[in-house]
This record gives sequence, C-alpha cells and structure tokens, in this order.
Amino acid sequence: MEAPYPFAGIVDQQAMKRALLINAVNPEVNGVLLRGERGTAKSTGVRALAEVLPEIDVVADCPYGCPPDDPDRMCSECRQRHAADTDLPVERRQMQVVDLPLNASEDRVVGSIDLQRAVGAGEATFEPGILAEANRNILYVDEVNLLDDHIVDVLLDAAAMGENIVEREGVSFRHPAEFILVGTMNPEEGGLRPQLLDRFDIIVDVEASDDPAERVEIAERREAFDADPEGFRTEYAAEQDALREQVRDARERLTDVEMTEELQREASYEALRQRAHGMRADIAVSRVARALAALDGEDEVTDAHVAEAQYFAFPHRVEGVAEMSFGEAVLSTGNDDDEPEEGEDDEDDPEGDDSADQQGGGIPIAEGEESYTVDRTAIDPEKDRTMRSALARRTPSRVDVRSGRYVRSRIQEDVDDVAIDATLRAAAPHQRQRGREGDDLVIEPRDLRQKLRERTARALVVFVVDASGSVMSGRQMMETKRGLLSLIEDAYRARNRVAVVVFRGESAFTLVEPTRNHRRARDAVSRLTVGGNTPLAHGLIEAYQLVEREKRRDQDLYPLVVVLSDGQSNVEYREDSDAREDALRAAALFDEDDIPGVFVDTGHKLDTTPDEIWTDRKAKRMKRKRHERNREFAATMGADYLPLIDLPRDVDLEALDWEEGTA
Repeated sequence: MEAPYPFAGIVDQQAMKRALLINAVNPEVNGVLLRGERGTAKSTGVRALAEVLPEIDVVADCPYGCPPDDPDRMCSECRQRHAADTDLPVERRQMQVVDLPLNASEDRVVGSIDLQRAVGAGEATFEPGILAEANRNILYVDEVNLLDDHIVDVLLDAAAMGENIVEREGVSFRHPAEFILVGTMNPEEGGLRPQLLDRFDIIVDVEASDDPAERVEIAERREAFDADPEGFRTEYAAEQDALREQVRDARERLTDVEMTEELQREASYEALRQRAHGMRADIAVSRVARALAALDGEDEVTDAHVAEAQYFAFPHRVEGVAEMSFGEAVLSTGNDDDEPEEGEDDEDDPEGDDSADQQGGGIPIAEGEESYTVDRTAIDPEKDRTMRSALARRTPSRVDVRSGRYVRSRIQEDVDDVAIDATLRAAAPHQRQRGREGDDLVIEPRDLRQKLRERTARALVVFVVDASGSVMSGRQMMETKRGLLSLIEDAYRARNRVAVVVFRGESAFTLVEPTRNHRRARDAVSRLTVGGNTPLAHGLIEAYQLVEREKRRDQDLYPLVVVLSDGQSNVEYREDSDAREDALRAAALFDEDDIPGVFVDTGHKLDTTPDEIWTDRKAKRMKRKRHERNREFAATMGADYLPLIDLPRDVDLEALDWEEGTA
C-alpha cells in the first residue's frame, strides 16, 4: 500500500485541515463533510489524516476494537469476559480511516453469516462487516452524495444508536459501531439527503486557490511527492510529529475544557436568531468549540472558539447564511428584528431559489397561480408505462442486483448471490442419503438459492421550462404557469421528486435541483421571470446531464422528462451551427437512452401571434407548420406529444382553425 501524502504538506486549505483535526480530537463530534469541485485535495486531506490520528487502547483479539476499560461500550463477548474477571489482552493501536466503497453491498457494510462455516459445519456464525471495522475509527465515504439510499439508511441507524443491529438469515446479532463519519462530495454531481446532511456536525466548502503563487507551490509539491514519496515525507516528518503530539495533547485536555453557561446561552441564542433547524446546531457548536479550545491548548472556550464553531456548524442548518470568512463571526451581523424572508422555513437547502434572477433580467410570468387536478391519463407515455411495470414506480421493486434488502429467496439456474439460510434449509433433509459424515454439511448445486432483494425505485420528474420571450403572449404565459404548477402538485401527490430546468436568453440553468420539497419548487416557479431568446438545445442538454447525473447515483432511478415549450429555437448550441438542428440533436439523446418524455406544446391554440401579424390564410398555414414541427420534435425525442390546452380534462377544447385531421 502506497504511503499517503503528508497532512502537513497540504498547501493552505486551513478550514478543511482544522475541521479534520477537530474530528480527531473529539470523537463526540458527528463527522465532517467536505464539499467542493474536483481537484481541491478533499480525498488527499482525509487519507493524510490517518497518520496524525491518536493512539487508542483496544482489546487485542476483538474484531470490534473494544475499549478494555469501558464495559458499556464493549461487544457482548468482551463484556462477558470482563464480567468473569478474565484478563483481556490489550494493545495500543492508532485510529484508522476505514473506506466505505460506493458499490459495497449491504452484507459487506453491516456484516453477514460466515459462508465457509455455514456450508462446512452448518453453523450460522456472524462475519463482521465495514461497520465493525469502523468502530472507534473514522469511516470515510468518498462521493457520499452518490451513496445508495438503503446504505444511507444503515449508516443513519448505526450513527444514531452507536451500534449495528443485524437480523437476517436466521442470525440476530449486534455490536458497537461508534464511528466518526467523514464524507467528501462534488456538488456538481447532486445534493445530499437532508437526513444524512444533518448528521454532519461540520461542513466545509473546499475551493481551489485563486492565488497564482499558491497554485504553483501546490503543483511543485505534488511533483516532488510523486518523484520521491519517502523523501518528501521525510521533509515533513517533524511537522507531522508536532501535529500528532498536538492532537494527542488535545484529546487528553478535552475532558477538562469548560464552556461557561453564559457562552453556551449566547451560542444558543445565536442559533435561535439565525433560525437554525432543530437542536443539533447548539450541540454541535458546544462540541466543536471545546475541541477547538483543546487544539489551541486552552482550558476554557472563548468567544473566538464559539464564532469559529458556528462557522463550521451553521451553514447547512441555517437558511440564507451569508458568505463567511474563516474564523470570523459573520453570522452575528444583521438586524435582530428583521422579518423572515419568504421561504426561510423550506425543508431543503435554498441554494438555487434565486438562480432565475441570476440569469439576467426578465418580466414576471403572468398572474394565474390557480392550479387544477391533472388527469393522470394526460401524461402517461408508453415508455412510462413500460418502465413503471418493470421498476414498480412509486413502490418497492424486486431487483436482480446485489444491492437492496434481502426479502426472500428463489430457485435460479445461475446463482451469484447465495441465500445461505434458504440453501441450508434445502440441503438439510437430504444429509442422510448423501452420506454426511461428522459436522460437514453436504451441499449440492441444486440446493443453492438466489437472494431476491428489494429496493424502492425512485421516480424523478424533470420539468424543462421555456421562459423565453416567445411565450410572452398573455394567455400562453398564464396557462404555462398554471400547467407547470399543477404538474408539480401532481408529482407531490405521487410522492415523486421533481427538478425544474429553465432556458431563456443565451443559456439554460437548473432552477430547482431534484427535491421532494414541492413547496420550494412551486415558490421558485412563482418567482420565475421570462424574456429573451429561446435556447431550446441548451435546456435539453441541461436536463439530459441532470438525469445522467442522478442515474449515476441510483441505477434504478425512474426519470420522466416533461418539456413545456412552443418548440421555437433561435440560439445554436454549437458555434456556427443551426439552432433547430442542435435542438433536434439534443432531443435525440433522450430517445437513444430510452428516457421517457412528454413534449407539452405551450403554443398550440394559445399563441395568438400569427393571428396578429399575418393574414388569416397565412396564419393558418403557420399554425399547421408549427404543429407539424413540434410533433416531429416530440418523435425525435421519443416522447409523447400533448398540447398544453389539452392537459386539464375539464376544459372544453376550442375548435381547430384549420381542416379536421391536422391536429
């Protein structure tokens, strides 16, 4: 195994390094999350932390590394030995950083029965997993935002209870699982579930340096390390030793560090004033401030420690927090009597709520926020029905992958995920005629049973909204807004996640990242402004990339893309190309990847522009041409075509202005 890059050799990134050291000092701090783009030394920092972690006393022959002098935190076997006054073998061991791979199965994470002993001796014996290895250590999850949902649930349960409980395949077992969770993520690849986000006491946004001198130094150090790792590590050995000593002294001092009642009261008042969610912010500030004081060699928490602790503990719990400088108490600025801003009590991170306004000017969408109940048959494409049947949309689905919860077994020709309990039951009645001798269990291929697992297929509805000037006729704007709000409400009733992509001007942007907070999506749409050119291709590419990103997070994701547009396009995606051709190329991506979609024509019978600027005959011809163009576009996308005016089934359809059969 290659030696890690030395922690002391990391250039700058003071906030990240400080946060990681806090975790090393105070095990009660519930983990750190490092957010940032690629190439900002997040993973390097976490792996480098291992060498400056303190040493701890463990029971030498225990797979869980139990503390030899604390029965309450021991596994059942160590507790029994301790109660019987057995001398437990003790060794001093350095804390470790334990990796949790993204593709790890649930059995690998929580543990399973020992396959070899089960088959050989017929005994159901527990085989510890990653959570056992992580006990009293640091559990590291790279790209934690891409972690499978059922693995997230396991982590949340273990983190909340401090132990891992396994009840499966005839085995009921529990063991201590007290770990510090350290995660890294790239926000460009999607967000993190609120339940997991709240488990991190510390969050640091890691950015690449914008100082040319620092960037040169980073590159030079990396080159030196790659050329001679041992020589580079020797250069920083003294600093590494000093860091290790600092962490060890801080851990010993931590129990004596005091935080006055007055400071605790002021910290809680600040959490209230900033409307921090729940009580975890108050608790996190206290834990982090005490660790900071211990790191600084102080026996008492100061105002500066509290301010720095709030910097770490508040951003993901306080809505609308301003930009903060490291170590500064910027959170205390502002008027205590200010009225709360609209949307302050939304459940999700509000990032992106104002993104519409950040994309330039525009005018508000016309009034008309009344929504209506959408007939479910209105948006029900054939691909939707096919995938819903395969994935059991909105319900748990049985899947043939080695992830998800094991629910039952079945007979299968090629078994690659053995259901031990069912296999043993199948083999047991035949042991006599198979001539079983001693404790060995005779297993034949016909006894093998395949695990059938269950996981919930998550549905995501991505709305791609045309907010360009071409939808600015009064009724078209109003009906587009009403239709979109109604579809969002329908997604809420179906318990689907939603995302909203908007295109206008010269580009597209994601107005609402995938969320179940439908109120947030509705509020964002209500504040949306329109105007400018129509970059249809940009909107489709933005939506396609969003879907691909979410599919990487969840292989069983069910996406449905709903495009609300009049089909016009006047901004090319590629330089010196044709806007219409680019839009068709972008649309074809959805059909190639078999992504279900619906093209909702917002102009059909709602856009009155042709009637206003052309003769009746030419207006009728233009309407027919647009209608045919939009049907062609929907076909290229592999999507159903639906006029917006036909969406609510209780609306009387207006008579067509041209011959029957053209609609």
